Amino acid sequence: MSTELLSVLIVVPTIAVVIALFWVLWKGRSSAHQSSIAIVSGVVLAAWALIDSVLARRGAFLPPDDQSAPPIGIHLAVVLLGLALALTLSSNLRSLLTNQKHLIWLNVWRLVGVVFLFLMAGGQMPALWALPAGIGDVIVGATAPWVANQLDKPGGRRIAIIFNLFGILDLIVAVGLGIMTSTGPLRVFHTTPTSELATRFPLALVPAFLVPLAFALQIVSLWQLLGKPWTVRANVAVSN
Repeated sequence: MSTELLSVLIVVPTIAVVIALFWVLWKGRSSAHQSSIAIVSGVVLAAWALIDSVLARRGAFLPPDDQSAPPIGIHLAVVLLGLALALTLSSNLRSLLTNQKHLIWLNVWRLVGVVFLFLMAGGQMPALWALPAGIGDVIVGATAPWVANQLDKPGGRRIAIIFNLFGILDLIVAVGLGIMTSTGPLRVFHTTPTSELATRFPLALVPAFLVPLAFALQIVSLWQLLGKPWTVRANVAVSN
């Protein structure tokens, strides 16, 4: 697959996710202050995606050698910590993320997993990574609209819980196999090719931006579906 085509197939969904998540935040606002939080969050999301794009173009996520920790893994850990802190410290941000249907619909972007399968077929990514990551993402992305529509029906909450658990497991497997099939001290499987392409632009946007964002949003959704404390509005929004 050419770099130009791959750029379109990855960058366009990335932009769509930023716009879609901002729309979800904007729809969830109920005060002028929350409107400001939504706008700031949208700007931060766009800046995050742009910075990751610049870093990927400069090769910042490429594994330097066999002994150094993978930069993409460090980046992922730092970003997840930042997202966790933002959600923990801002009750207004949490209030903007209480509509379960919207949260689940956001997973449609994971249909981009089809790209991984095409890369595998072209000999650009190892099957050991592309098959579970690609098929898992396609299942999540394809079923997201159906799961969202089941929420108001009997058993809908249980279906959504299973959906989120599967989606989180798929992300963990994809990240784990990506690290274990790429150059670095944590490499376990010596595949040909390696999964190094996932650390180059534009594919690096998946583990650097889309994966941590998807992971955080599925945790947010699962947390509320399990009835854990979130916000005063959360229990109401789950059934809407």
